[in-house]
Amino acid sequence: MPMYETIAVVAEKHSVILDIGTAYTKVGFAREVGPRFIIPTEVIHPQTGKVVRVWNYQAKDDLYVVLKEFIHRLYFKYLAVNPKDRRVVIVESVLCPTLFRNTLAEVLFMHFEIPSLVYVPSHLMSLFTLGISSALVMDVGYSETVVLPIYCGVPILNTYESLPVGGQLIHRRIEAELMEKAYIKTSSPNERSLAEVLSEPLKESVLEDIKVRTCFITPRARGLILQAHEGRKRIKGTSSPDPELEVPTPPPDVDYPLDGEKILTIPGTLREWAAELLFEQDADSKSIATLILDSLLRCPIDTRKELANNVIIMGGTAMLPGFRHSLLTEIKMLLDDPRYSSRLPLKEIKIHNPPAKENYVAWLGASAFGATEAVPSRSITKDQYRQKKYIPDWCDKKWAENGEKCL
Repeated sequence: MPMYETIAVVAEKHSVILDIGTAYTKVGFAREVGPRFIIPTEVIHPQTGKVVRVWNYQAKDDLYVVLKEFIHRLYFKYLAVNPKDRRVVIVESVLCPTLFRNTLAEVLFMHFEIPSLVYVPSHLMSLFTLGISSALVMDVGYSETVVLPIYCGVPILNTYESLPVGGQLIHRRIEAELMEKAYIKTSSPNERSLAEVLSEPLKESVLEDIKVRTCFITPRARGLILQAHEGRKRIKGTSSPDPELEVPTPPPDVDYPLDGEKILTIPGTLREWAAELLFEQDADSKSIATLILDSLLRCPIDTRKELANNVIIMGGTAMLPGFRHSLLTEIKMLLDDPRYSSRLPLKEIKIHNPPAKENYVAWLGASAFGATEAVPSRSITKDQYRQKKYIPDWCDKKWAENGEKCL
């Protein structure tokens, strides 16, 4: 047998790294600098024939069927590898539903017969991209924004902060504003409103494309004026401009092709107003900027300075133009607010620039983790799973009492 064939037999194949997000799934192999594929987390349901999102399940049986079909696509359409040959590292939220993680493990172990599996927290994995052990991590995702501090490699779970604000709410605002203000250009000389032309709601993929191509986050000074203007409009119940408030000139309108004949004119006001909801404070005076400061206040006092100097931002929604600048400006304004200035004597917050785009920072960290010797020692093997029939998590006492591994 030639030497290179011997090496191929002995060497262990790189682990599969899987990050199943609410909107998109990142999949690839350990030791690589980016995921091989980023695909929507949806699949054609084998029973109904309709496209469904993986996370929109009703019961375990339904989730099992959908996950089996989805994982099959990942392995045999995209990765093109034998699942029996490679370990699996799954990036998950710290508070991932137990039903989902156990059903996913059942699909991988019992149907695809993978050799081993390990779950890793997404917030913790982002630190691997920078080689640091302490940071305050914000994940601005599709359905929610989550802040979780990590200190000396340990998540401080009692300081967890979240807000149901993300890309999905931006899509809903875009849809509502388009139906109210947008109009369609066709081959006929007359323009028609979007509500008159559409026979069914805009697809989620179209709304996302409009967000990515045309929307941005306006500077905070301008954003505060827009928020005040919209607030007065709601109080007065009118859409006419408030003469007492000088509204800034909106950015130019953008023509967006819907199909071969229809051109959708997207108002400039929508382009800067859609993502402003990320910084609007709710009835409890909460916004994504206050999440960071509230989480810091709940951290031990001797950790706050280090965490404030090591902030990591990840999540696809954080890729919007102007997001980081607006977030820093908003935080600086809040630090001068009496609500925080007396309790949190910080001058500034420093944000890292990870060596990856925000939407796959956690995946890249898991790729680095998957190349270490910790993966075999921390993984649950196929034999262990068949004995226990479920995956332990960080709050599981049954496995810890027997000296078993907890994920």
